[in-house]
Amino acid sequence: MIAENKSRYAGIVVLILLGSFYFTTATGIAGSMERMVVQFGSANLQEDATFTTDQPLTKPTGLEDGTGAVIEQQVSRDVPVQGGELRLLGRGEQVNVPAVTSGRGLQGPMEILLDPGFMRDHGYRLGGAITVAGRDFTVVGTAAVPNYVYILKNFYDVLPTAGFGVGVVSPADLASLPGAVGNPVSTYSVRLADRNDVAGQLRDIRERVVSGGDSLVEWTASQDNPRIHMPYGNITSMQSMSFPVAAAFFLLGSVIVGVMVMRTVKSDSVAIGTLYALGYRRRELALHYLALPTLVAAIGSVLGTLLALPAARPVVTSMLSAYNLPDTGIAFSFSNLAIAVLAPVLLTAAAAFLVIRRVLRTRAVDLMKGDEQSAKVNRIESLVRLDRFRFATRFRIREQLRSIPRLLFLVLGVAAASVVMLFGLTFSSSMDTLTEQGSVTRYEYPIEYNFTRMQNLQQNPLPPGAEPYHTIRVHPQGRESVEFYLTGLEPGSVGMRLADTQGSPLPRDQVNITAPLADRLDVRVGDSLTVVSQLDGAPYTVRIDGIIQAYGEQFITMPLDGLNAMTGDPAGSYRTVLADHELDVRPDLLAGVLDTRDPSAFDDISAPTSLIVTSVTALAVLIAVVILFLVTSLIIDENRQNISLLKVLGYRSREIASLVLSSSTPAVVLGFALGVPLTVGFATVLYAVVADAVNMVIPLVISPWDVVISLVVILAVYQATKWMSARRVAQIPMNEALKAGAE
Repeated sequence: MIAENKSRYAGIVVLILLGSFYFTTATGIAGSMERMVVQFGSANLQEDATFTTDQPLTKPTGLEDGTGAVIEQQVSRDVPVQGGELRLLGRGEQVNVPAVTSGRGLQGPMEILLDPGFMRDHGYRLGGAITVAGRDFTVVGTAAVPNYVYILKNFYDVLPTAGFGVGVVSPADLASLPGAVGNPVSTYSVRLADRNDVAGQLRDIRERVVSGGDSLVEWTASQDNPRIHMPYGNITSMQSMSFPVAAAFFLLGSVIVGVMVMRTVKSDSVAIGTLYALGYRRRELALHYLALPTLVAAIGSVLGTLLALPAARPVVTSMLSAYNLPDTGIAFSFSNLAIAVLAPVLLTAAAAFLVIRRVLRTRAVDLMKGDEQSAKVNRIESLVRLDRFRFATRFRIREQLRSIPRLLFLVLGVAAASVVMLFGLTFSSSMDTLTEQGSVTRYEYPIEYNFTRMQNLQQNPLPPGAEPYHTIRVHPQGRESVEFYLTGLEPGSVGMRLADTQGSPLPRDQVNITAPLADRLDVRVGDSLTVVSQLDGAPYTVRIDGIIQAYGEQFITMPLDGLNAMTGDPAGSYRTVLADHELDVRPDLLAGVLDTRDPSAFDDISAPTSLIVTSVTALAVLIAVVILFLVTSLIIDENRQNISLLKVLGYRSREIASLVLSSSTPAVVLGFALGVPLTVGFATVLYAVVADAVNMVIPLVISPWDVVISLVVILAVYQATKWMSARRVAQIPMNEALKAGAE
């Protein structure tokens, strides 16, 4: 049996191999990354929250009393370097302790640790020098910093800024630097000793800060900090999708195994009936026919699992180029390895057993008559009036309807390949839209200045070409994970582009919400929304007046005076300025500057996206080739007698190949059509998982070109498979029909 169908069984092995390979790789990568993130945060005392006040804390140690918390001041400076910008961080001693990932730690003056990505991109080397603010530092190593796992310049950035990186120096060296961009900007990091009820303890500390007379400028818990929490998006999505995707491969393999076993058992029905009559038991015969499918599934699952063990390393290495973590190695869960090996074996054996059981329940006398070998008209075929069609059409319709399991396998298989390919292209389109039409293009005025303290238009008026904004970080009542900005702007503001979903400009003197946030919160125009301030926990209620067309952005705008009145700030208060030119602002007043005049600074996402698209396209082609080959192979074998008879009747091999192999064309098109809504559903679920994990909304964009390209590739693979299978049709001799008649 293996010799006759070795290529077919090889295809089944490939399908099961892909399922086990994906499951083992995804769970191994996710588990290893999760272990790295958790161990790094625990061993190096990652902050539980960070906050900024408008003045140094009056009694920082008083906040620690009775709470078991450690509060440490974090000092940083942004310094321009050739080809980018470096944020110098004072080495943490009690919170956010850096981990040396290569070289050695800081031992003497004028030494620096760089993040590996910045060091690689700018061509620095261990032992070399880097000039910072006119001072030469010696690069003694690379470091991972617990509160900069994902290196973003600002909290509210979605993507890394090209050329930006972090470096760790001693606090003394940092304080001695002249000419830095701004005097030291101080923040405070909180690390709790008691790991139970972290949210409650942080709430208590925040209330102590406010009640102690200090004014909070910024408060961010670690789960709301994208620099810390972003890796969990990858981890969660891999964990969520690992089994469903693998199960799809396993089920496809099980279906085709069931089809093949059914064909084998039916062709052997006379022999099975004879063995019954000779005293063989059903159990013995069932084990005989179960042995081969189980062996094939075991080979595929074991090979897939073994191949996945070394394959996880390059993926983790690639992810560590985006996330700055100490590499502690790859670890696989024994339970996941057992699932990868046993799940396909059990599913395949179950599918084969159900088919065998149906035949073995037939009486021995009936089996010996050979009734199982004869083609039977099923209910679906009987409902179709085939006499209305010409011969070629009748033949093709009957060919598909005679084997519903095979038809189901073809449709679902093509749908699976289409989903994989379409998702890759859709993800590329979604990320392109996010970068090209997202927050960066929102700015009409390209330079954003963020101040450490509240400013006021009466004391600090702005020049023409500059506009004031007041923003506070909020979350919906009862949904702390959905964090966004409530932004106040002047009625005549032009610094931000605001248009509704039809492209018409939106008034600035009303409350407007971005479309992705409105969909996520299920609010519409006229609805009221209660939000809670991240700083002091104060609730505010706003009524939605307009929907902003947006791609991935999450914010609400309202009149500046209305927001100031709602928060209790003086009229004319602002903390952010958008400008169409560089402003002469004292550096010590600034918390950060975002310059969007160079869009290429936000293009770092393109390389990994291209890699993803290339990988999933190759996988989709492989799936399509395997599935279409298996189906065409089955069709040819089941029609050997018909093909031989058609040759006797004078049909040419080319005509016969078209007649037999083209019968699957409607099923292929149907499978692709089914794949489009499945892709939408799959992407919607995955993007929702990412949004819940890291509060990042990815717009779902399916370009018509994505659909066309996917369809062309699927049809091209189908045509190539038919062309290769046509040679097998030509090799079937005319005397095949005579042999069958003689038998």
